[in-house]
Amino acid sequence: MIRPDDLKNIPILSSLTDETQKAFTERAFHRTLRAGATLLVEGDRAESCYFIASGHLRVLRMNSEGRVQVLSRLTTGAPVNLIPLLNNEKINLSTVEVLTPGQVLVLTAFDFDFILRKYPNFSIALLRSFAERLQNMTQLAAGLSLFSVRNRLAQFLIELGDKPSASYGWTQDEIAAQIGTVRDVVGRIMREFEDKGLIRRDRHQIFLLDRKGLIDIAQ
Repeated sequence: MIRPDDLKNIPILSSLTDETQKAFTERAFHRTLRAGATLLVEGDRAESCYFIASGHLRVLRMNSEGRVQVLSRLTTGAPVNLIPLLNNEKINLSTVEVLTPGQVLVLTAFDFDFILRKYPNFSIALLRSFAERLQNMTQLAAGLSLFSVRNRLAQFLIELGDKPSASYGWTQDEIAAQIGTVRDVVGRIMREFEDKGLIRRDRHQIFLLDRKGLIDIAQ
């Protein structure tokens, strides 16, 4: 059974009124995730949305030739699969894989629609979440035109260093997707940063050795 305390680390839910939170906890349920599992498959019917209580997920898309493009990583507090439930087609827009063991709160499409219609503050919370996502996309678009890949990669590594719990396991494909470039370019610049003593890599973990040097590049 979901309790109100389970919502406190999920911004889109913790901002709801007590009445709406009660309605949510009465309809949603927990789902435990194991590393390596697939939560959603692109093209399947969208039957539920999810709110990450713990763990790390990876969002990706695949073309007809099997080429995979990693779109983003999601962690505690992030909503998953909201937009497909608002579309008429109700189709998953991407595949979501589980990177680490965790747990999500699940709300079926029927209950999502019920709460959306009956509790206006849930609609407002969704709008705020979408506005934040749009702002991040706008900042990324600005970064693509105003800053070089070296600038963006340095900034990304600094931000990653500020979140140690989220710093493990990033592949070059994922990093490239985050900063708007391709894997080969990320690999070349990462080697350059290593040669200059700015970072050290150990498997998929990145350690910052010269934060000031990275800040100078990021600016």
